[in-house]
This record gives sequence, C-alpha cells and structure tokens, in this order.
Amino acid sequence: MPMRKVRWEDMFPDELFEEIQRNPVVYMAYGLAEPHGAYNALGLDWLKAQSLAEMAAQSHGGVVAPPFAWHIQERPEFHDDGHGHGWLVDSGVKQSLASAIPSALFYQMALHQIRAFDARGFRAAILITGHYGGPERILRLLCDFYTRRTGSPIRLHALADWECIGLEDVQGDHAGITETSQLMALRPDLVDLDRKKVPRELGERYAAGVSFDAGEPPPSRELGERIIQSQVVSLGKIQRGLLESYESLEGWTAPTSNDADDIWHRFEQLTRKYWSPTYEEYRAGNVPEFPGWEALGEY
Repeated sequence: MPMRKVRWEDMFPDELFEEIQRNPVVYMAYGLAEPHGAYNALGLDWLKAQSLAEMAAQSHGGVVAPPFAWHIQERPEFHDDGHGHGWLVDSGVKQSLASAIPSALFYQMALHQIRAFDARGFRAAILITGHYGGPERILRLLCDFYTRRTGSPIRLHALADWECIGLEDVQGDHAGITETSQLMALRPDLVDLDRKKVPRELGERYAAGVSFDAGEPPPSRELGERIIQSQVVSLGKIQRGLLESYESLEGWTAPTSNDADDIWHRFEQLTRKYWSPTYEEYRAGNVPEFPGWEALGEY
C-alpha cells in the first residue's frame, strides 16, 4: 500500500486543501547540520525532527510543512569564535560546519511560519526541534506571544524532540546513546560507530562526540526504534489534545505579513535580552530569566 502524501511541497493544490479540511494540523520541523561526533552525519538534529514529523503525520493525519534546516546557535565555546575552533578552510578562515543563522533571524522566521499556518486555515501547529538546550523555550514564548497579540484561535505547541520520548530513563543528549540510536533507526546509513577520527582542526570539544564505555549498552537500532515509536505515540496525543481544545472564532482573519512584522518587532523589543545573552553572561550562567508578560507591560 503506497504511503499517503504528508509533505506540503509534494501535494497538488486540491490535495493540500482537502487534507487541511480533514486534518487541520501542521508539523514544522527544526534543526541544523552540526558535528555530532565523528560517527554521525552532520544533519542528525534536523533529520530526526523531520522524520518524526512525517511519521506522526502518516500515523495521525496532518501536513508536514516545507523543510527548514537552518537553526541557531553558534556558541563561541562550541562553534567558531575566530580563535581556533572550527574547520580551517582554504581561505584560512575558521568555520564551524554548522548551518546556523543568527537568533533574531531564526525566531523571526518562526513567527512568520506560525502566521502562515494560521492564514492557511490550520487549527493546530506542532513545532518540533531536534536541536535543543534553550531554543525550544523561546519557541514556546513566541507561540504564546503570537496568540496573545493576535487573539488567534490556532492551537500551538512547541517542543524539543526529547520532550516527547515516552520511555523511562531515556533523555535527550548530544551525539550520545539517545541521538545516535535515533539516527541508527531512521538512517542507519548515516551512522558509523567505527569512524572515530576527528580532524585535528576541529578539536575534541567542538566535535562533541561521546566515548561509549564498554560497560554500558552502546547505541543501537533497536533502542532507536523504541524511542521513535514512543515519540510518534506522544505526538499523536499532543495533536489530539490541540484539536480537541480548538474553539473556532467567527469572522477570524489571520494577520497579514506586515502585521506579523509589527508583532515580531514588539516581541524582539520585549524579549531579546532573554534569548540573546552576551558570551560573558552565557559562560557565567547569568542569562536573564524571563519575568512574565505582565512584568513587561504586556497584558
């Protein structure tokens, strides 16, 4: 039996329209290419998020938004800071090998994507990022601000993919047992545990691989399949909850692109200090804590 189309860009106009009528939920996958040890393909973060979105839509209905494999962030201690980290390219300039963009550009893009989902008639949107450690919290803040400022009835849910793992004692990691097992299940051709050599120019910290101890269970395709299956089940529960809580709003019209720009500028003005700390603040653990909308005069 052929797989049902779920990718927006693969559909004909009538197919997309009909799917929105049947299952008005859209999945948006986020991630980037960055090193995950010598043994995983660079695109691990995005590949797992996109695959999860497609598998969830296949299982539960819905549409997977066109891909966007650019994310944040280039941290000086992990990516290129101009002082020795990164890959030495022919020009002599250190580069990070990461498909990264500035934080403001990423979040502005995400806001316009949310607005586009709203304008196309989706009742719910699930934003799932395979690259985590902070960005998922700002995506949630952005979702909350969009509905707060617009009054839109669309139901939004942003999460890091590890947050929907339904197995006890399995947490998110970076190039560890969890992520490596996920990629082994999804794309076994993109994992090579025998590949241990890291180019000297990258440095061990930058490559951020894991030395799997002989006394611990190694990453495995079987574990990855269990993790993925639990995530697809969890995403189905999230999807049902969003659609069940949706309340239509008579006469609702989504904001225009220009309106979304105004919303973005207000969001950036209010929140930038909470998602764009200086390097010194980041290293010292002094990233300002978001105080709540009311404290910022946003009711």
